[in-house]
Amino acid sequence: MNLHYRKYGEGKPLIILHGLFGSSDNWHSLGRRWGKHFQVFVLDQRNHGSSPHESAMNYEEMSQDLFQFISQQRLGPVHIVGHSMGGKVGMLFASSHPDLVEGLVVLDIGIEKVVGKHETILKMFDSMDPTEYTSRGEVGSRIDELINSTAISQFLQKNILRRLDGSLAWKFNHHALLEHYNDLTMALELDQPYIGQILFVRGGDSDYLEDSLTPEILDTFPLARLETIEGAGHWLHADKPAELFSLVLEFMD
Repeated sequence: MNLHYRKYGEGKPLIILHGLFGSSDNWHSLGRRWGKHFQVFVLDQRNHGSSPHESAMNYEEMSQDLFQFISQQRLGPVHIVGHSMGGKVGMLFASSHPDLVEGLVVLDIGIEKVVGKHETILKMFDSMDPTEYTSRGEVGSRIDELINSTAISQFLQKNILRRLDGSLAWKFNHHALLEHYNDLTMALELDQPYIGQILFVRGGDSDYLEDSLTPEILDTFPLARLETIEGAGHWLHADKPAELFSLVLEFMD
C-alpha cells in the first residue's frame, strides 16, 4: 500500500490523518502552517483521495499502512494528528507501536462506537451517482439538495473527480467505505495502554466527545488530557483552523 501524501517543511516529522470521506486536500492550509515548524506529511488513507483503492478496510490494516509509510520514509518517532477516523488509526498505532510515536493529537473522536453520525451522507449515496451527471455544477447542486449543511456539502464536493474519459466519479472508494462502514464506526479495541503524551480536542458544538474524558479513554491513555475549541463542530480544522493550529503547536512543543 503506497499511500499518496503531501509534504510540507522540514524538521521533526508530523503526520496528519484525515477522517472518513476526507482527504489530504482538506488539510493543505494547516499542513503548510505546521510545515514552518515540522516536516509535515498529510496522508490520503486507503480508499480515500489519491491513494489506492482496496476491498479490505479496517483499523488494523490502516495502522499497518501507517507503519509501512513510516518505514518507507525512514522516519523516527513521529507526531501524529488524527481527525475522527484518522484519530482512531492514530490511537491503535500508538498502542501497537509506542516507540514510533512522539506525541498524539486526537480530534473529536473517542474509542467508543460511533452511532447515528452519517445517516445523511449514507442516504445521499443511495440517492445520487456522480456518473449520471455531466458537470461538477450539477453534482454540486444535487449534493446541496440532499445535504442540509453547507460545510458538509462543500466537503463532499471536493471528493468529485473527472476521469480520463470525461465522466465524473467519487474520488474515494465509496463501495468499500459502505461495505466496511460498521468496521469504521465500531468501538476501538486496543491490546495495551499507550503510556505517552496524548491530547484529545473536541469541538464545543460537536457531540462526538463528552466534555470530560471517559474512564475507558483514561484507562487506555492515562496521560491524556482534553481541550475544547468553542464554536467548532466535528470538522474543527474547517471551523476554527487558527485555534486548532495553536493548540497542536503548543502541545507538540
